[in-house]
Amino acid sequence: MLSFFNQTKILVCDHQLKYHMTDSELELNWFIGITDIMFIDNFISKYSTRLAKRYLTFEQSSKIPQPYPGNNNSYLLYIHIPFCEQLCPYCSFFRIEYEPSLASKYFDALENEIKRYKNLGYNFDAVYIGGGTPTIMPNKLARIIECIRNNWNIKQLSVETNPNHLKPDIIKILKDAGTNRLSIGVQTFNNEILESIQRLEIYGTGEEIKKKISSVVGIFDTINIDMIFNFPKQNERMLSEDIDFINNIRADQITYYPLIASESKRMELTEKCGNIDYKNEKRLYKYLARQLADNYKQESIWCFSKKKGLIDEYIVDHNEYIGIGAGAMGYIRGTLYFNTFSIEQYIGMANKNIPTVTATRKFSHIERVRFHFLLNLLAGNLNFPDMKQKFGTLFKFALARELLFFTANGAITFKNNSIKLTPRGQYYWVILMRSLFSVVGDYRQTQMSLNTLTNENIYDS
Repeated sequence: MLSFFNQTKILVCDHQLKYHMTDSELELNWFIGITDIMFIDNFISKYSTRLAKRYLTFEQSSKIPQPYPGNNNSYLLYIHIPFCEQLCPYCSFFRIEYEPSLASKYFDALENEIKRYKNLGYNFDAVYIGGGTPTIMPNKLARIIECIRNNWNIKQLSVETNPNHLKPDIIKILKDAGTNRLSIGVQTFNNEILESIQRLEIYGTGEEIKKKISSVVGIFDTINIDMIFNFPKQNERMLSEDIDFINNIRADQITYYPLIASESKRMELTEKCGNIDYKNEKRLYKYLARQLADNYKQESIWCFSKKKGLIDEYIVDHNEYIGIGAGAMGYIRGTLYFNTFSIEQYIGMANKNIPTVTATRKFSHIERVRFHFLLNLLAGNLNFPDMKQKFGTLFKFALARELLFFTANGAITFKNNSIKLTPRGQYYWVILMRSLFSVVGDYRQTQMSLNTLTNENIYDS
């Protein structure tokens, strides 16, 4: 997706590097001789952020039709539940404080939108329910899952939750609903950090969280623990203690994200937790990968599993997906879209059978190739025959500059008719995805702020 080479002109002379940018389309003339690793890290971060902002410029309208499916395709269905008992300062996902009456209406509206996609002819074989906190109303969630299973043959069902919801009654509901993968948002077991990110009081101490998770290991096919590294003031000792907790719990899977602080959230996070040090990020990433290697196999740039083939959070088998719910994002047939960020508007539109999509971005052929290249290398491997089937024989020309850049900098290798990330490349992809998600977070925050200011409710039922 990210063509750094259209954005900068780099001139190298005797290893003295100077660069400049213009407003016109620019290209990389010469980058042989770039050896400063720190410069490359910063280069990737800054220019991927700039390009993500350009790529994620959406057409806004309240009358955008919902996308139609392609022929003979099965998609992943993402459902967004935005309600949280408490809003964490680092999180830039679309979420609001839990209000029971509004949440109940929201779950009912989700059923209507699910049925709409059935009528449009979609076929789903995998479901991911995220938030927010999907288990905020477990009985309502069970109804949503039942509605989905009544309409499609679902092979994989993943649900997010928080440690305080690991209660026998909620676990039974999720198990009876056929949940394959339960993903538990922990972030850290360190009490000092938990307090700084305002999770200690509601979710408990690290030791209390450990006991809760240990009690559900083995109930589902996969128990995943969501963790974050590079919190302000986090060091290797703290990270090592977190990994000790993980090894004692013996969860099936660990997803270790970098701290993704969008520009809109950075000031709040700094005030409450301290300054973010991105120089610390690479060191901590390498450290956690080494420490987890004894018990887990690295399946993607940030997912570590005890055995191969476990469901991962991010899309590898499903390159296209539909997003249902307020603020949900989807990608299908080369178009990225967002649903309305107004809860009230979403409920009204869904109940009146009106398309809930309010923003779209249609990618060109080259942009689609680059987007596929970026997301599929999350798993560390990109298959050439698959690329050829999706984009034609000339896909390599669309990626020529990217392939040259990352090859020259030791990020990728070519083996068995595929591209593979090197250890250095894995960290570069962490930077790329952090930058992309940060820009997406800023877009979400902008839309949430607009909804707060206008209090738009033109479809209220």
